[in-house]
Amino acid sequence: MSLRQALHQTTELTPANFERLAELIDPDWIARALTQTGTVSLRRRRLPAERIVWLVVGLALFKNEPIWRIVQQLGLAEGDGALPAPSAAIQARQRLGEAPLATLFEILAHAWTDVGPPATALFRDLRTYAVDGVVWSMPDTPENGQAFGRGCSVSGAGAWPQARGVCLMDTYSHLIRAARFGDFTVGELSYASGLSQAVTDRSLTLFDRAYYSAAFLIDWQHSGQERHWLMRAKSSLRYEVIESLGVNDWLVRLPVSPQARRQRPDLPAFWLARLIEHSVEGTSRRYLTSLTDANAFPAEQVAEQYRERWEIELGYREIKQSLLDGELLRSKQPELVRQELWGALLAYNLIRQEMRLMAEALNVPPQRLSFQWLALAITGMLRHCPLETVGTIPRRLQELRASAKLFLLPPRRKRSYPRVIKPRNSKYPKKNASQLN
Repeated sequence: MSLRQALHQTTELTPANFERLAELIDPDWIARALTQTGTVSLRRRRLPAERIVWLVVGLALFKNEPIWRIVQQLGLAEGDGALPAPSAAIQARQRLGEAPLATLFEILAHAWTDVGPPATALFRDLRTYAVDGVVWSMPDTPENGQAFGRGCSVSGAGAWPQARGVCLMDTYSHLIRAARFGDFTVGELSYASGLSQAVTDRSLTLFDRAYYSAAFLIDWQHSGQERHWLMRAKSSLRYEVIESLGVNDWLVRLPVSPQARRQRPDLPAFWLARLIEHSVEGTSRRYLTSLTDANAFPAEQVAEQYRERWEIELGYREIKQSLLDGELLRSKQPELVRQELWGALLAYNLIRQEMRLMAEALNVPPQRLSFQWLALAITGMLRHCPLETVGTIPRRLQELRASAKLFLLPPRRKRSYPRVIKPRNSKYPKKNASQLN
């Protein structure tokens, strides 16, 4: 359900009724998530489960607000008395757990991303996804450190516990279709293996070189009909040319390592893929793909399509910098950390879904709208929902829709500088492992 549909339904609600906000996500979906996970509030509380779902989403939408203020801003507490104590909201989050948020995210992700992109957004009739890893930092508590671990470098253990995750993102809409996250010490490939079932048929998924694994790629390709993949080829790639498909374009045979076959006896000794060599700004680069039909998928177009992988990096920037303000997560307990992460992904998809609808109304790609400013506009409208009279809600929506034109970005320019990592110098000493004990 879109923000437009939800707010048009508010004419039947009283000015202070929370349901005008809850209708942003179909209440039946929330009830379904709570029922499936057995977390429905049997005893009516001032902060029942369905409202705590919105509180968790609000932790990301209103990152710099204390939890009691979010309860007040979103009108989450039932009754006309004073606001519940902040501890009541924390206890309600603990009762809710992470399962309802994870289930609700999956329900909404499928409902919103099952809508196909326009034909102009397809690559040779294939929908494009990208998969990549992301890391979130959290408060340094013994529980978080034990549950998630932390990074390590030559300087010692990292200053903060971190959760590692992998997401599957639609490169056109930037909507996240699926996500897996947990212990930082677990590799990205392990989390990514659980995402293949979320990919649609007739699709192309983009990976970086870290995901090169015969078992992983073969499983991904065979998880459905025409589920293709594309990645940069490692410099150490071992292969045998089977057939030349064109200039700098070959069908190759790749060996499966003995270690992989010991773990997976069903794997073949060799497998086939397509190797393409393409010049990018004067630099020769090689790409490996399951798109072996050179007539249907010209080599140059396949290589150029790999640029779309950068869209998931932009999506992560939108979540971590624009939505979460580049800060640590709030939660000090592992289950609440996971709950908060699902809430952040829900909040991100909620904004991205509305941006997709706005882009359709303006007849522009969603990438032409500024996530940062539209996120501020949407959260600003949510902030004032409890204070609005019924008649002003449709007018505020019209104003928001009209203002979307002001947030149009110019068409993307071709990158003129190489991507590099800037060194970070600080006058303060770094926290080392001895200070963490």
